[in-house]
Amino acid sequence: MLVFYSLTLLIVAAIIANILYTIFPSLPLTFYQIGCGFLLSLLPFFQNYSLEPEIFMLMVIAPLMFNDGQNTSASYFRHSIRQILNLAVILAVVTAVIIGLVAHLLLPLIPLALCFAVAAIVTPTDSVAFKSITKDIELPTSVSGALENESLFNDASGIVIFNLALASFISGDFSFAQGLTRFLISFFGGLVVGAVAGLIVVKIQTLLVNKSMDTASVIVPFSIMTPIAIYLFSEELGCSGILAVVAAGIIYGINQSRLKLTSTSVRLVTNATWGVITSLLNGVVFVLLGVTLPKVIKRMIPYSNTLIIKLVFDALAIYLVMLLIRYIWMRTNLFGVQDKVPTTREALVSAVGGVHGTITLAMALSIPLTSLGQPFPFRDQLIYIATIVILLSLIVPTITLPLLCPKKQVEDQGQFNQYRGEMVNYAISQVKQDSTIALLDRNYVIDMLNSQKNNPEVDRKQVQEIMAGAQQVSVQAVVDLAAEGKIDQKIANLFSRRMITAPSNHLGFWTRIKYIFKYQLRRFKSRKKIKQRIQAAIPKQTRQQIHDQRQQTNLLIKDAMFTSANSYLDQIEDDQNSNAVNFVRSSYSFRQSRSAGDTQTDSDRNSLLIKSFQYEYAYVADAFKAGKISKSLSDQLSQSISTDQMAYMEQGSGTDFLLA
Repeated sequence: MLVFYSLTLLIVAAIIANILYTIFPSLPLTFYQIGCGFLLSLLPFFQNYSLEPEIFMLMVIAPLMFNDGQNTSASYFRHSIRQILNLAVILAVVTAVIIGLVAHLLLPLIPLALCFAVAAIVTPTDSVAFKSITKDIELPTSVSGALENESLFNDASGIVIFNLALASFISGDFSFAQGLTRFLISFFGGLVVGAVAGLIVVKIQTLLVNKSMDTASVIVPFSIMTPIAIYLFSEELGCSGILAVVAAGIIYGINQSRLKLTSTSVRLVTNATWGVITSLLNGVVFVLLGVTLPKVIKRMIPYSNTLIIKLVFDALAIYLVMLLIRYIWMRTNLFGVQDKVPTTREALVSAVGGVHGTITLAMALSIPLTSLGQPFPFRDQLIYIATIVILLSLIVPTITLPLLCPKKQVEDQGQFNQYRGEMVNYAISQVKQDSTIALLDRNYVIDMLNSQKNNPEVDRKQVQEIMAGAQQVSVQAVVDLAAEGKIDQKIANLFSRRMITAPSNHLGFWTRIKYIFKYQLRRFKSRKKIKQRIQAAIPKQTRQQIHDQRQQTNLLIKDAMFTSANSYLDQIEDDQNSNAVNFVRSSYSFRQSRSAGDTQTDSDRNSLLIKSFQYEYAYVADAFKAGKISKSLSDQLSQSISTDQMAYMEQGSGTDFLLA
């Protein structure tokens, strides 16, 4: 009950932070989340709350890393393996060694092994914090991709070095060969375990698809539990659980093409579920940081002010040395992993972009409380230094990155609406070109696609004119059937008279009601008399044949009228009358569905609509490739298509809905 209560409060705090960020977007979302966490720490319930590092890594970090892994571009990852190893392994180890030595110079009373431990703690960068701070900043593409990939893998390097440093301090003995062996096993073992586990996950899900067991109730829980299970399994083998879930996520993302047989509704639900989970976990991460920070500071109160101030300057010195190391590493392009040497600005952005977050704090809090039955020495000081480094790494880029990089251009809503309209028109044109699609299904999908637009009110006069034109070609279609000998001339005359004498749309409401009542009453009486005469004069078997023939004739006439009307509407449609044409087309489709019956299955229309959404995705991709739209606008349009798909699948087939 207490766990549920605390989790609820953490989620509520994350939601409040999102609301505050929406109202006051000048500060990064991360600071609102930390602030809400700080306020939570004032509640009595959170006075004795402590962050459990193992639970935090398993239930929060593992799912986030898996999701980041599966969303990583496969092509970019393949071309960046050398760069990732350079930053996540070599740079991480070099940074930990240099910072460990610097920390020992600044804090000579702290054993060298513990100085390496604190260096390992502050080495890993945090992708979640980095994305939050740089959300509104236009970073160089090469820098952004490098920092995100670095943050996916250098956590494992920091954790391995940290564990080696602690083990060395507790045992009092350190073997370089043994330490290197453990590092290689943990790092590369995690990659191998994750890659194999990722392939197994793909195989299992493919099997579920082939056995028609790919329902949302199966696939969604299976997907959510995957990173947790892989993390636990890898840690049991003595390998890095974090690297295992990242590797598994990348393998899963690369093999997405093999999973496309999964029903679209299940894929949409899975993606939506992961979107909600990652959004909440990202918020909870920094709310937890805000909850924990006051306790770290509170533990330092018994110490002297001189020591507290000295530790602040020591932490500042450690942070500045890290910035210098990162800057030199990027600027000199050591090991030649990049195609060209980064500019001074790019190197500086890369250095400042090494943001630290909750993984650093979780590692610091995982320092044991005791060692050999005694309180663990310097524990509070080490945690305090790590906390100051985290805060500096969040504050400095918040101030400096907007000065180094331009702000992201906010796309004009009018431009979005323009390209959204062109996108929908492109999908409609592709659907119209497919002559194998039944008209009713085609019109249904066109109506759904048109609802994506921000259409103005329909011009009634324009509708009346278009309806009159459609009516004329419908009458002509019946006349042509008679001329071709497909129906009797008397029947053609009867249908033509009904169409011509029907009341036009400009008549008032009560006039239409009066006309319909009189017409239907006269029609009913006439049919009743004719039916009585036929039953008296014609045998039962012959009557059935006449009835069937009449039904076939009616169907032939209505199909011809419907086809000719749609052909006419397609010919006259343009940008000026599109809304009115769609209105008339929908009315014809509605009447045709009621009179002739819709023989197409819902799955056919679902498939056609999903195919139409793929046309929209293709339009966006081509427009971005051709340079017509920016990356931001491309993402915005793609997100709108995804939302429309979600709305469609949630509403289900056979129901009326408006796409967003």
